[in-house]
Amino acid sequence: GALAWPRCRDHMPLTALPVDLLARIALALPSALDAARLHATSRLFSEPVPPSAPGGEPAPSVIEQALRRRAMDRRVALPTALPEGETWARQLCFEQMVCEASPPAVIVAGSRHSLFICRRGRLLSCGSERVEDEPEESEADGAEPDEGSEAYPGLLGHGAGVVMLTTLTLLPSSLLAVTTVAAGSGHSAAITTDGTVWSWGHGTSGKLGHGDEANQYRPKPIAGFAGGRVCKIAAGDHHCLAIDSNHEVWSWGHGGDGALGHGDKLRQLCPKRVERFSGQRVCAIAAGSWNSYAITASGSLFTWGLADGGCLGHGDLVDVYSPKQVEAFASRRVCAVAGGALHSLAATTDGAAWSWGYGASFALGHGDDAHQMKPKQIAALAGERVVAVAAGTYHSLARTAGGEAWSWGGGDYGVLGHGDEANRPLPRRIEALCGVRALAAGASHTFALTGDDDAWSWGRGDGGALGHGDRYHRSRPKQLCAKGEQLCLECTERVCRGTSYFLHCSRP
Repeated sequence: GALAWPRCRDHMPLTALPVDLLARIALALPSALDAARLHATSRLFSEPVPPSAPGGEPAPSVIEQALRRRAMDRRVALPTALPEGETWARQLCFEQMVCEASPPAVIVAGSRHSLFICRRGRLLSCGSERVEDEPEESEADGAEPDEGSEAYPGLLGHGAGVVMLTTLTLLPSSLLAVTTVAAGSGHSAAITTDGTVWSWGHGTSGKLGHGDEANQYRPKPIAGFAGGRVCKIAAGDHHCLAIDSNHEVWSWGHGGDGALGHGDKLRQLCPKRVERFSGQRVCAIAAGSWNSYAITASGSLFTWGLADGGCLGHGDLVDVYSPKQVEAFASRRVCAVAGGALHSLAATTDGAAWSWGYGASFALGHGDDAHQMKPKQIAALAGERVVAVAAGTYHSLARTAGGEAWSWGGGDYGVLGHGDEANRPLPRRIEALCGVRALAAGASHTFALTGDDDAWSWGRGDGGALGHGDRYHRSRPKQLCAKGEQLCLECTERVCRGTSYFLHCSRP
């Protein structure tokens, strides 16, 4: 006979559950996107909660209460005001989508070195100070490349004399309780739990933020934030950006192309507040090689710095010295952004992926190598919901809500992860990966974190930058391990900037 559902005499409709329990149910949703879907489809969760006593004021909706709790649990400051026409629930959903696209980074790398945070909050590093020659060897060749000559002193943070490490090694420093890291081409920075920023490496142009141009061979705290607590950081080739707990933006280092956003070409030896964002709430930052990006609470994207190839997205090749809004996104909300050497990527809240700038090696994903002066939607990804992007020097990546990883652009050293070194003019799914939670693009190498909490790397490996204990290039993802230290790989997510890339992996 026909199957029938068993009857439950003690069943209780959702409407009879306490509001606090409903909020806990909403709090357990995997992502802000899921919260947004529930808000859009359920009146029970989206409408204000009726007052508990006659004449009282209604309480915030269940979704709003859950999102506020989630923000507090993650130590994210809540907004004090709303953009025009927004509701609290929609705004909190958006800001948490941005946070999920760019949370604290615990595995990062520059063009020739990598940094990792172990479960004890200690830093490990590997790689090389030297600029390597252009070897053609791969793992299959059984040969290693010759060493180059130029070096970035202090890059690995282990003190003078340590110029190359091919295995992950704990930094011998007092730097403890690290929550996030960033890597430039010749320098690095980290944030600890108390909001202090530390930096080390090559000090030219003041990019270390210590008031001089001296090299630092071990991490040193930056004292230039006027007592403020820093929560996010990004590193370009020769400059740095930071967001403090008040959601204000700071920058320092090389200013010749306007990448610092202070309206001039001057270098800054110490962190300086970017006045263009005074009175605005900035939710995310990213750094390209010579330019900078910021996403505000309204979902607006601002860019500034070097404009070669149209990488700023303003429709021209004019360098910009103060943050300028990208008008192409005036009717959309940007939730993720990444910058390569001279091209840019973004994702909007409707799941669309966009690219613009220098089109060499098919880095833009439009099927050709033409430059794009303004953001253009990537048609090949129109059927996917893109939630995060990453940009290398000439290659690009996107992650979808379903956990797929896509790559395109220049394929040198196997950086696209498809088992060869062919260029790809259109996005192609990386078959070796599934359940991807995070992607990061370096100059010529790539990282991913999958749902089973495994970290993977591939691409250019000379100098030990891939962290596999050797100097081989790899054209397919290979699982990453750390000798002597267990990496806690419970993923959040963030993504990256070009020549220095980020992979967000864990909570201690």
